[in-house]
Amino acid sequence: MNIRISNQAAARLHALLLEEPDQDKLSVRLVPLTTGCGTPSFALELTEVRPGFFTTETKGIRFSYSTEEKDWLDGIVIDWNRETHKFSIFHPDPLLSDDCPAPDTDGFCRQEARE
Repeated sequence: MNIRISNQAAARLHALLLEEPDQDKLSVRLVPLTTGCGTPSFALELTEVRPGFFTTETKGIRFSYSTEEKDWLDGIVIDWNRETHKFSIFHPDPLLSDDCPAPDTDGFCRQEARE
């Protein structure tokens, strides 16, 4: 599992975890907000590790995920913007659904006409 996190994002998540009374039981979970053919978007949540979930640690931050989430999390990038005070979460090479048409050479997706 390769989760890339900037030093600023790791420091901010560490600070958020320190504010929690049960910090030793918590992990960060990346929650998908949108999926499909568009660019996926994610949210972060601090949560206890659910039964059956796996964990991985990056820069001292424990992340939890399910088996189904492993492939789309691998390679994800998390950063922290000091000006906006917001996390940015993106995947440079997101998995596409089998229902998504591949982009043409001009970058546009076109679906074949269906009869």
